[in-house]
Amino acid sequence: MKRKLKLALKLIDDIPRNVAMNMALDEVLFNKYKNEPILRVYYWDNSYTTIGYFQKVKDIPEVEFVRRFTGGLTVNHHNDISYSFIVSLEFWNIYNQRETYRNIHLAIQKVLRSFGINSIILSDKVGNVNNMCVQTFYENDLISEGRKIVGSCLRRRGSKLMVQGAIHVNLDYNAKRIFSQDFAENLAEVLKTEVKKENFIDDDIKSATKIANEKYLNPQWNNMF
Repeated sequence: MKRKLKLALKLIDDIPRNVAMNMALDEVLFNKYKNEPILRVYYWDNSYTTIGYFQKVKDIPEVEFVRRFTGGLTVNHHNDISYSFIVSLEFWNIYNQRETYRNIHLAIQKVLRSFGINSIILSDKVGNVNNMCVQTFYENDLISEGRKIVGSCLRRRGSKLMVQGAIHVNLDYNAKRIFSQDFAENLAEVLKTEVKKENFIDDDIKSATKIANEKYLNPQWNNMF
């Protein structure tokens, strides 16, 4: 009999957090991932800038930033809804980047439509690449009224994958909570499973605090390239 799969939704993280803890909590989830896909949807307690793992410091404007665990370009965070999705080869074609972005962004597009925010999914790359994510249009990005509102980046390790993304729309707190739940339901539909809600345990917070202090607040990590 096939095991019944569930998508773990970390709804506890509708609590706004600082950039180092948000990045560290994503990494904790990635490190401890075993056999069930995880979606974490989260917010920010202030304005922050994150850069892709491979970006060079010389190409970044003179602002404070934190280097992400995933690739991609520079993202300015504040009112956006951010997410991380962690899954393994057992449940997802982790080697098909195009399909990964498309399926996740379709799930987001469907929720945004319910809030009256219409968007299109790009069928090809448009324009020149620069260092800012929202100014660089890639295939399967979500575009609304000529503006990029959803972009994502990823990191693979062995047979598991983490995708991080930012959704640049203006929603109030209650709407964000509804968005989080509906996003999870749509993604669970892609996975042909159901959603269960889980909170972070104390050990997760302790591990994330350690990673935040040793890595994401460490100039050696942030300025490595």
